[in-house]
Amino acid sequence: KQWYQRRVRGGLLPSAYQRPKSLVSGLRAEPIWSDYTLPELVLTEEERNTIVDNVIYKGLFGEMEGNLGKVGVWGYYSLADQGTFNKKSCEAVPGICDRIEDAKFPHLDKVYVSLLYPESATWSHTAPDNTKLSVILPVAGSTKLRIADTTVVISEDTVVIDPSFEKEFVNEEQDAAVVLVISVAHPGTI
Repeated sequence: KQWYQRRVRGGLLPSAYQRPKSLVSGLRAEPIWSDYTLPELVLTEEERNTIVDNVIYKGLFGEMEGNLGKVGVWGYYSLADQGTFNKKSCEAVPGICDRIEDAKFPHLDKVYVSLLYPESATWSHTAPDNTKLSVILPVAGSTKLRIADTTVVISEDTVVIDPSFEKEFVNEEQDAAVVLVISVAHPGTI
């Protein structure tokens, strides 16, 4: 941390916690966006069950790219990349992709279901740049998210974060934690 703090004092980094490989200057930089106005998207119990039943129990998760699993297993199931939904992936979760498209998220980038097995954790990591926000919707279980120097529990409410800040997910529970992540353009880039 001291190395990063020296870079902040020298004006090379905006924060010891925000240090992506590429940084667009002038963009609002906050780890958690509690005042971000979201399109209305609340997953029904039936939709959450569809995700759990069709993705988790059928073993559709792939190993997370970049080997971010520190302890245990972290997996994902991609539904969209670069704003384009994968038809075959969406067939595994009937209706979910349509609901996300209908919500009209601004400049949709990636959409994926993320799974953190019981007693698992990710390494601390940052996104490659600061041009996106991640909308994290809880699906099943509970996970802790430490982003910058704040820890939040993701279990019921949607959380919006700037993934260019250092973050890690920890699941200390006995059940898997599942979230739906929707990556959208940072409002300052639109």
